[in-house]
Amino acid sequence: MKPYIEWIRTAFTFDRKTMGGAFFVPPAMFALSLLLILLIPRKSQSIYDNVIIIQGLFIPFSGWCLTYRFGEMYEDGAQETLVPYYAKWFWADVFRYFFVHMLGVVLLSIALGWKYGASSLSPLNMIHFVILTLFYLFFSTTLIVLVKNVDISLTVIFIYTVLEVATLGTFMPWPHIFLFDPPVWDPFFISKLTVLSLAVLLLVSITVVWIRRGDRKPQ
Repeated sequence: MKPYIEWIRTAFTFDRKTMGGAFFVPPAMFALSLLLILLIPRKSQSIYDNVIIIQGLFIPFSGWCLTYRFGEMYEDGAQETLVPYYAKWFWADVFRYFFVHMLGVVLLSIALGWKYGASSLSPLNMIHFVILTLFYLFFSTTLIVLVKNVDISLTVIFIYTVLEVATLGTFMPWPHIFLFDPPVWDPFFISKLTVLSLAVLLLVSITVVWIRRGDRKPQ
């Protein structure tokens, strides 16, 4: 266990050094989300806006560092050397960033419940947060293995998220992944979770297949 913990610490340190200031963007979004929840007073009818902040401001950055990490595979023509290494540690990388961002989600949820009461956040929202975090993790990895460009990948995620949040999911006729109203266990909510879960599975499959293809040495 100790060597694995040391590897995790080393991996985060390596990511911080290679990413530079970009490594601190997700923590900054966490701090901003926390400040918006704690410092902006809201009336009862607008308390749910805090849930939208967690969904639309913090969770979309769950794949930020993975995009940079796997983007290194395609820099300077080193794909043949780097892809086998990153493929070997793929699930460990996903797990450590999933764990960190879910910890952030839990802390933001605790802050929301502390200020507005436990009823301000439904257990259904927590289920949705978990799946949404997985969606953004693998949306990020899928984009980077397909387009092989960090800037383009992050731009696509940014545009998609802004359009969804700014228009409350009414702009484009694509599957809408956010919940802009308090959820209830009904066919609509079940179908949204089902679609989101299937999207996660599809993104996982694409990422794994493309990394394995890159891992094959040319004949």
